[in-house]
Amino acid sequence: MNRIPRFSSSSNCSLLSLILFVCASLPCMRPSYADTAYRQAMAKAVRTAAKSVLPSVVSVEIIGTAQGPSGEVSQDAPTSGVMIDTDGYVLASSIVIRRPSASILIVLPDGSRHAAKVISRDYHRDLVLLKIETTKELSAITLPSKLDLQIGKTTVAVGRFGNDSSPIISRGVLSGVERLDGVALQTDARVSAAFYGGPLIDLYGNVMGILIPAVAGGAGSDPTGWYDSGIAFAIPSDVILSKLERLKSGTDIKRGLIGIASKTKDPYDDGTEIGAVRKRSPAETSGIKAGDEVIEIDGKTVRRHQEIKQALGRFDAGETIRIKLRREGKEIDITTKLAESIPPLQPQRLGVLVNELENENETVIVSSVLPGTPAESKIKSGDQLLKFGDAKISSVTALRSLLMSAEPETEVALSITREGKDESLTITPAMVAGPVLKEFPPAWSDTKPSDWKTEELKLPDAGNAAAFVAPEASDGQQNLGLLVLLINPGEGSPMEVLENWGEAARSAGVVICAVAPEDSRRWQPKEINAIANFAAAVIKKAAVNPNAVAVAAPGAISGTAAEAADSMALAVAVSQSSTFFGVSVSPKTRSPAMRVKENDPSASLQVLLPLSSDKDLPEWSRAISKAGYPVVLGGETDSATLLNWVRLLQAI
Repeated sequence: MNRIPRFSSSSNCSLLSLILFVCASLPCMRPSYADTAYRQAMAKAVRTAAKSVLPSVVSVEIIGTAQGPSGEVSQDAPTSGVMIDTDGYVLASSIVIRRPSASILIVLPDGSRHAAKVISRDYHRDLVLLKIETTKELSAITLPSKLDLQIGKTTVAVGRFGNDSSPIISRGVLSGVERLDGVALQTDARVSAAFYGGPLIDLYGNVMGILIPAVAGGAGSDPTGWYDSGIAFAIPSDVILSKLERLKSGTDIKRGLIGIASKTKDPYDDGTEIGAVRKRSPAETSGIKAGDEVIEIDGKTVRRHQEIKQALGRFDAGETIRIKLRREGKEIDITTKLAESIPPLQPQRLGVLVNELENENETVIVSSVLPGTPAESKIKSGDQLLKFGDAKISSVTALRSLLMSAEPETEVALSITREGKDESLTITPAMVAGPVLKEFPPAWSDTKPSDWKTEELKLPDAGNAAAFVAPEASDGQQNLGLLVLLINPGEGSPMEVLENWGEAARSAGVVICAVAPEDSRRWQPKEINAIANFAAAVIKKAAVNPNAVAVAAPGAISGTAAEAADSMALAVAVSQSSTFFGVSVSPKTRSPAMRVKENDPSASLQVLLPLSSDKDLPEWSRAISKAGYPVVLGGETDSATLLNWVRLLQAI
């Protein structure tokens, strides 16, 4: 006979455990009764946990906001915050100061409103510290210094909503830690913008973190647009606790930058070799070199570049960290102070196409030289590229990183092997930004195209209709490009759209995959991942060079109006930069309120606009350029210009 353990009646978690134990102990109990008992116990536990923190949860109203993009955020105001002490300090998410406003009001649980002023901002973690002056008695939340972060643990998101600041609650589980490059917890609780700034708690009422507006990958479309998506992020309480005094002093916090680039395009690949070091960065100042392998960061062992990102993600600008490296078989220790900013990337190229031979030395061989580029008079087909300056060219990705990180318009020594002899030459790489390259290498022009066929494409986890046009046989068709063309809502099926692109695709050697929105009325943020998955599926079916993959909208063609597909293409490219190396849209595209992260040196994303002069560049392109994304001018862009650019994305 099973004995029922004794529990305290005052513990909501004990009550839930008791119900579960009883249900499990009675095999003859009908399943519906067991389910009902569980749901009732869970609901009571969640309510009790939420009640323990609600006296400290406030509403934050933004008054007189400057005109900005319409959508969920504007409609869902106000948002939430937490009272962190009885002196009137309130912690909220960055959503409250995304746009200029006349004033910010804190609505206490008793309904009273109080003007708040901004004390400081944590840009690294999307938090803002506010303060109110009041004689009212305040209830402050407790931020624990130690957390139980067991994956699968029940989580409860708590916030307030509406004119009466009604409590809102959403239950989920803890689905990840050290997300967003080591910064945040992840839960599957469904939250809206009204929850941001509110606490994420466990069933005991312990505050695990503060909810923030963010999307997986840290960039892309407006993160508040991921309303009710089942993915939410929170900054851990212990981290917030360690930053509070700094924030209270009025000091803003920013992410700490070091200035290293990976040797490989995939950050999850094994190995930590550094492909390139940014100029005038903490890494360069402290003596880190391309080719070094990272062993530890501040005592934490790392085995791949994603782990380096996660380890560095915990640190802020101005903090000093210890790094252990391996260089030429010897271990060395360095100390470096992380910077708030590094001179922006200005991507460059030599003007060559290369092949990477998979051998012990990872040989990089020039296959073609592009006319009208710096390489035309310096480099020959068949040359093996050995060194760029002092850095070894250990892979194609490493060479890309070196060219992304190099000093602009500066002559550099290039070591090569030509016809069995080692040689050294000097070359000044050209900027990627500017007029589009229009000439193919002779080898591509001499290739006889095979027959091309259009067929539908379906993915099991996507509701989008899609089709692609590609060669039936890959003979003689290597290093093709791939353009994922997004269709505007209500503008035909993918098969119909591709009828007008087939000949241009065959002529340029670019596979085209047309994708329609799942909803015939609009594109949705949840489709971002699906679009990248369609690209991956096509790459498996055709001889596509993975560096020559782009996403575009009909607005990329001169004279075509900007519509919904343009905004979606821009959001997809920035948030899925590991898949796409190029994006082309109308210059009149309505920016999807992107939080743009810096361009990845190992996977440089280009932006093609159908413009002839940089004087006509749209306002949103300034943020793009500042983050290191080269803006290419297509001039009077037709389908041939667009597709040629796509295929030439593989040029280095």
